[in-house]
Amino acid sequence: MKKILNDIYYIESCNDAAFDSVKYIIDTKSSDGLILIDPGLYIKFIQEIEKSGFSPKDFKHCLITHGHLDHYGACYELKQFNENIRFYAHELDAEKIEQKLEREFIEEVYPGYDYTPIKISNKIEGNNEILIFGDYKLKCIHTPGHSPGAVAYFLERGNTKILFGGDIGGWSLKINDGNIDDYLNSMQKLLDLNADILCDGHEGAIKSAKEVSAYIQDLMKLNQLSHIAIEKDQSNIKAWYELTLHTYEMGEYNYAFDFCNHLLEIDPDNSNAHRLFKKIKTQNPVKIDFIKEILEKVSKANKQK
Repeated sequence: MKKILNDIYYIESCNDAAFDSVKYIIDTKSSDGLILIDPGLYIKFIQEIEKSGFSPKDFKHCLITHGHLDHYGACYELKQFNENIRFYAHELDAEKIEQKLEREFIEEVYPGYDYTPIKISNKIEGNNEILIFGDYKLKCIHTPGHSPGAVAYFLERGNTKILFGGDIGGWSLKINDGNIDDYLNSMQKLLDLNADILCDGHEGAIKSAKEVSAYIQDLMKLNQLSHIAIEKDQSNIKAWYELTLHTYEMGEYNYAFDFCNHLLEIDPDNSNAHRLFKKIKTQNPVKIDFIKEILEKVSKANKQK
């Protein structure tokens, strides 16, 4: 458990899981107890809480950024520590959180995982709703694009602006309930906040307004390029190369390796791609087949239209 600022902390994602979110904790030092933003998939993080001198019984509010299981899966187990804990999520994603998920979906993405639904206590409507806990005021900013009901929570403490962004680095592909136009509009809203600290749903805390701005702009470009290459025109060699290069420059070497492999399959004589592939391999990337799975899903979805 690491301190971000005064009474704000984070716990990194679980190493045992392929997917899991970072957890953020705010100690309100009031009758509102502890606020948890995204409990992730597993309740193991409770051990970190207790080591830091907190009690899981003190979690009185749980803010969910969006309806993807890796950000809210542990809600039911969290409720076992305090049955009166209140859960918050946007109304457009609340239904997904409140229902049992299809076994086929869970086995495909989270093999062996079992999710028990919980009831959302407070459904966030629209945009800019204010949640008050002790002397903390969190603004709920509706950020559709990664999911229809994605929400970022914005907090100002003194002269510091803190943004809990959720999975803003996630894909905005239609097959995952995403939308590229909504995503770009949402990210522009977040850019306009000029946050000093971004608490990202997977990358952890990013500090300094300059780094936060650069990070969000990188994500916007990544999603624009992926939309062109994956959804709009899968034969667009230029888009695939730019997507690969941008992913490499962001330091996402496993994805860059995967994308470059695909690029060389559809354009074996691409000299620029061959040179880039050599650079990527020097980073010892892990071989993944992410893009093949995504392209298959997109093709299947297109056939069903």
